[in-house]
Order: sequence, then C-alpha cells, then structure tokens
Amino acid sequence: MCPLGKVYVLFILLIELGCFAFGEVTQNEDGTEGVISFQTPTLNDEEAHSKHMPSHLKCDACTAIAFQLAKAFDDFHKKRPSLKVLPESEIYRLVDEVCEEGKELEKYGVKEVKKVKRLSGPGLEAEESPGIMQGGGKWPERMKGMCSLYVEEFDENRIYKEYMKKGDNLQGLLCRSTAHPGLTDVCTHFHPGAPIKATKTKKKKKEEL
Repeated sequence: MCPLGKVYVLFILLIELGCFAFGEVTQNEDGTEGVISFQTPTLNDEEAHSKHMPSHLKCDACTAIAFQLAKAFDDFHKKRPSLKVLPESEIYRLVDEVCEEGKELEKYGVKEVKKVKRLSGPGLEAEESPGIMQGGGKWPERMKGMCSLYVEEFDENRIYKEYMKKGDNLQGLLCRSTAHPGLTDVCTHFHPGAPIKATKTKKKKKEEL
C-alpha cells in the first residue's frame, strides 16, 4: 500500500481482458470515508491496434526498459557481490531475460493520470498515481519489441557498460541520445505527462479609422 496524501489503497481488483483495476477508499481528515472511482482508459486506434508503441508513450516505455535492465544487473550483483564485473555470458542471459522472455515487462500498461495517458508499472511515476491500469493485450509485445531494438542498436555489452557508470547513464543512452533518432531520443523532445496543448490562433484586431 502506498499513501497519496490522505488517500490509502485498501484493495486491488483484477478484472478480465488484461485490465488491472485499482479501487481506492479514501479517509478524510475528519475521519469520514468516501470512495473514488476510476474508469478504464479509452484507447484510440493507435493505442488499441498498432503493433508498435505509440509515440507519446515511448519515453515512459524507454524509462521502464532502462529500469528493468538496471534492476536485472543490480539483482545479480547483490547475489554475487564478489563479481565486480559480470562475465559476458551472464550479461547476455540477463538482457535476454528482460527483453526476450519479458516477464517483468508484462507488468506494464496504460493509465490515465490527470487526463493524460501514461504507461504505468515498476520504475514509472504513474505507478504511484491512483487510477485503472489497462495491461495485457499488445502492451507486453510492444515493450519487448522496443527492448529488442535497443539491444540491436547497442548490443548487450554496451548496455552493461553504461549501467556500470551508474547514475542515469543507461537511461541517457537509451532514451536521450542521438544514436538512433526516433528510438534513443524519445525523452529529449517529449516531456511525459505534459498534456498536448491546442494551438490557438491569434486574431488581429482591426484598427478603427
């Protein structure tokens, strides 16, 4: 359970079709209780049917992939602290587990946060926001597809090398570099969570004669 101000998650409901519904009960400061209800995100054609990750969700997806790759390396180092550097065979195995087997990537789905669609799951800020996450379906394959593209672009050893620099170097390589425009720069020009603002046309005032 994670607190959100005075809001506490008291139960989680699993509904069909790969949608994970999060029900929340709130407790007000005066001790009274109320219920907040959420709706499943309404997907457009691209979000519902495309084989590829929608462009406005790629930054979240890249952030999640970097998180899962780093977590896989972290977990192995904790189990084998005597190994300062992983052998190449283990690097390949761990990256394959994340990108090809993709069990951890199946934990992600789309959620509407403050009227903006975001990916939600481990390592993403939307995970802490109340709402209904729609997972399953095409989302796991989209995540695995993006992960595999990063491996093709940089290879397993380069990914591990960036991870070893610590900090956010791995995320920087995958999400904010110019190596592969459209894939590795997805967090450079797009601020996740920022609503798309409609362009307003300014009308010129007519001068009165």
